[in-house]
Amino acid sequence: MINKQIIQRLSDLHNVLYFCSEQQKYGRIYVFTSAERICINQERGSLLSQINLSNRSDEIRYYQITPALEAKVKLTLHKVDQTTWAHLIPNPFND
Repeated sequence: MINKQIIQRLSDLHNVLYFCSEQQKYGRIYVFTSAERICINQERGSLLSQINLSNRSDEIRYYQITPALEAKVKLTLHKVDQTTWAHLIPNPFND
C-alpha cells in the first residue's frame, strides 16, 4: 500500500508549482525562483522513488527541501486554499 502522506505531499508540491506557473503565465510575480523550483522537483523525484514498488532499497532517494523553502511552500498552500485555485488545480495523484 502506498503511503498516504507521500501522496498528499506529492499533491501539495504539485499544487504550489502549478500555482506558481499560472501566476507567471498571467504576468504576475512568480512565487518560486528557478532554483527553488528545482529543489521542489528534487523532493518530488525523491518521493516518487519511495513509492515505486519496483525500486530496490539502494535505489530509493531521500531528499527534503530546506526549512526556509518549506515555509514558503506552506504559505503558498495557504494562499491556494484561501482562493478559488484549490478547486481549479488538477490533482494527478487522485485515484
